[in-house]
Amino acid sequence: MSITERLSNDWLRDLIADALRTSKSYDLPALCVELGIQSEVKSEDESEAFASKRSYVKRRIASWKLPELTDLAERVFHIFPSDALEDAITQLASSPTHRLSEIVRRDILKELNFLGPLFGDLDLVDTLQEIFGSQPFVDKFQFLVPGKGLADQIVKHAIHNDDWSHEVLLIECGALTCTQSRFIALIEKLLHPVARRDKEQAELATRLNPLLQREGFQVVITGYASTFPVYGVVRSQGGTVGAMKNLIFASIGEKPELVFRDAINNDVEIVKHADKVLTYEDPLPPTGLRWRDLLAWWIAGPGAKEVRPAKSLYLRLLSAVIKSESPGELAIFKCYYKLYKEDLGDRLPALIPQVYLHYDPMTQRQRGDEKYLARQRMDFLLMLDRGVRIVIEVDGQQHYAVPDSSGTAYRASPERYAEMVREDRRLKLRGYQVFRFGGHEFRDVDLKKGTIGPASQACVAEFFRTLFVRYDILQERMPP
Repeated sequence: MSITERLSNDWLRDLIADALRTSKSYDLPALCVELGIQSEVKSEDESEAFASKRSYVKRRIASWKLPELTDLAERVFHIFPSDALEDAITQLASSPTHRLSEIVRRDILKELNFLGPLFGDLDLVDTLQEIFGSQPFVDKFQFLVPGKGLADQIVKHAIHNDDWSHEVLLIECGALTCTQSRFIALIEKLLHPVARRDKEQAELATRLNPLLQREGFQVVITGYASTFPVYGVVRSQGGTVGAMKNLIFASIGEKPELVFRDAINNDVEIVKHADKVLTYEDPLPPTGLRWRDLLAWWIAGPGAKEVRPAKSLYLRLLSAVIKSESPGELAIFKCYYKLYKEDLGDRLPALIPQVYLHYDPMTQRQRGDEKYLARQRMDFLLMLDRGVRIVIEVDGQQHYAVPDSSGTAYRASPERYAEMVREDRRLKLRGYQVFRFGGHEFRDVDLKKGTIGPASQACVAEFFRTLFVRYDILQERMPP
C-alpha cells in the first residue's frame, strides 16, 4: 500500500469517527450495527464507547480498505451530514486524471477580476457560504476573535473598503484547495442568470473555456431559465474508458446463457436463449452507434430476409420495450423515434432498449439475497461520439420500495434505494451519464392501447431536445 493510500484511509477513518462522535455513547454500538461496522452489540460495548466514541469507531474500522471506507462514509453522511464528509466523498469520486489543477484554478480566478459584482445582486457572504460550505467560515481564524472571522473580513475588504480583488477573495474562501465539485459550483454560479446575463454572461463563458479545456473541461449551455441560458461544466471528452466488445440488448424472454469461448480475448458466445436477445458485435463507429449503423447490421444479419428491414428492426426493439410492461419505457421509445427519426435521419443515435450491463450466470431465485451485480440490465442506452454513453432509467416502485406483507401495497425500502444509487455512482465513475425518469411522470400512457398522452410526449420531447443540444446533435434553439 502506498503512502498516499495510507493517508487516504487514515483521513477517511478520522472523518467517519468524528461524524459518529456526535451520537450518544449509549446509542453508538447499535448505530455501528446498523451501519455494518460490527455485527452485534456486546455487553462491554457501551462502557467502551463511553470512554472514547472516536476510538470506539476507529478500532472497528482499522483494517478496512478504501472502497469499504468510502461506502461507509456515504452511509454515515446520510445520517450525520457534514461538509467534511461531503467533500471527502466527492473528492474520492473525482478521477485523478480529470481534475482541475491549481495552475488552472489560479488562472481562472485571475480572469474573474474584470467582473463587476461577483454574483450580481445576490448577497456575497451568503452565496460564498453556499458554494464553499460553512467550514472555511468556522475554521479560518482559530480563536474566532470578534471581527476577525472570515465573514467579517469579507464585509470589510470586499464590500466596505473594496481592497480585495475577486481573486484574493476567492483564495481566502479556499478556492485553490476546495474539492473539484465546489470549484465547479463556483463557476456555474458565476455564469448563472441570477448573477449575470446577456453579453457579460457570454463573455465570461468565452474567457473561461480556453482555460478549462487545458484540463479537458468546458462550459456548455445545459438548459434555460426564463429564456436565459444556464451553463454547466462538463468533460470535453467525457466518455467511458475501454472499447465496446459485446452489446447484448432487446431482451424479450429468458436470460441468455453465456460461455467464454476464449477467456483470454474475452470472446463471449450465447449458448442458450440466443433467440431472446440481439447481439451487436461489429466495431463501434467513431461517431457512436447511430440508427443507420444498427440498421446496416440488422440487414446483414438477423433481418437479412426481412422485406421492410427498417420497420422490422423497429418492431423487434419495440417488442422488448413492451415486454418490460413499463409505461415510461414505452413513452420514451415511441416518442423518441417519432420525434427525431425523420428530422435527424442518418445522424439519429440509436436508442437501444434492455441492454445487459452486467451478467450474473445465476438467476435471481438461485442467487437469493446474495447479490454480486446490481441492475444487470439498463432500460435504454445511447452511444454517442467521443465515447459518450447515456443511460436512461425509468423508476417504478420496485426501485425504491418492496411489497408489504399483504402483497397489495408497497412500503419504502432504504435498502432498495441505496442499491440503486450505489449502482448509479459506479456507472458515473466509469464515465456513463445516467438520467432517471420517475414512473409518475407517465400517468397518461395506456399500455393496453399503446397510446401516449400529451404530458408524457412533452416530457420526453423536452428531455431529448435539451440532451441533443448539449451534445451538438441538434442546433441550439432558444425556447419561445
